[in-house]
Amino acid sequence: KYFKFFHYVKKYIIYNKPDVIVASDLYSMIPVAQIKKKLRAKIIYDSRELYTQLAGLVNKPIIQKIWSWYEKKYISNMDYILVTAEIDRDYLKKLYNCKNIELVKNLPGDCFINQQKANLKEILCLNENQKIFIYQGKFHAGRGVRLAIKWLKKIKDSVLVLIGDGPMKKQYLDIAKEYNMEENVFFIDAVPYDQLSIFASNAYIGLSLIQPISKSYEHALPNKLFEYAVSGLPVICSNLKAMQQFVSKYKNGIAIDHANEKEFIDAYKQISTNYDDYVLNQQTRSMLLWNNQNEHLNRIINE
Repeated sequence: KYFKFFHYVKKYIIYNKPDVIVASDLYSMIPVAQIKKKLRAKIIYDSRELYTQLAGLVNKPIIQKIWSWYEKKYISNMDYILVTAEIDRDYLKKLYNCKNIELVKNLPGDCFINQQKANLKEILCLNENQKIFIYQGKFHAGRGVRLAIKWLKKIKDSVLVLIGDGPMKKQYLDIAKEYNMEENVFFIDAVPYDQLSIFASNAYIGLSLIQPISKSYEHALPNKLFEYAVSGLPVICSNLKAMQQFVSKYKNGIAIDHANEKEFIDAYKQISTNYDDYVLNQQTRSMLLWNNQNEHLNRIINE
């Protein structure tokens, strides 16, 4: 299927003769790089993930080596490489000796400041004393959701709202049953991006307990951290390097060992005791909007 995809991408590009091509992942970059000599286009590789180090490749060493070979062969053909975190920039520089890497963070849109109004507690039939912990994103292995369900059993009047979808949903349901948390775990299907802010603005704490099951996860700086922050939501996240640096810089949450229940409970208590100290002010929230990164991206495209 990949070779068929490569064929159609090359055919489409040669026919349309674009001025700028943004290859939005490794699989799109390869066919573009293969026909670069036939093009006069600027080619931008959006390496928003470490595609050769994805969690899905951990137990597939042969496939991982194939994608690594492709990336090493063609990445030097790119006019620009985009990354979302400094840690990824440093990794690619060291691995491939690339010098044309630009940092463009995946910041949220202003819908997270100009939020639509909705009462999530009313929608979920919760009482005012119940505190909503929220996770928004894909339901994949290594996201720490199963541990969060287990740990939240120790926190009185807490519920977990999971927004999204993915292959781990059934496992999350099973573990909620295992710990008698069925009435405290709520699932909301994936929603349009501009509606996501409705839920974050109603929550108490945002979660991002990523486990270091791959190099890509070790380097993670998830979009949801920025979305929580701009929504005025304190976070509890893993103490992996990029996320630890994020909460250290903005003082909007606490980074913990992703597998340590005591640290999770202590982080909750500390945030609850000093809640307003972990809520970003409006000026900082405005700085963390996509508008600022979009200007930089436009310069890369147009220069």
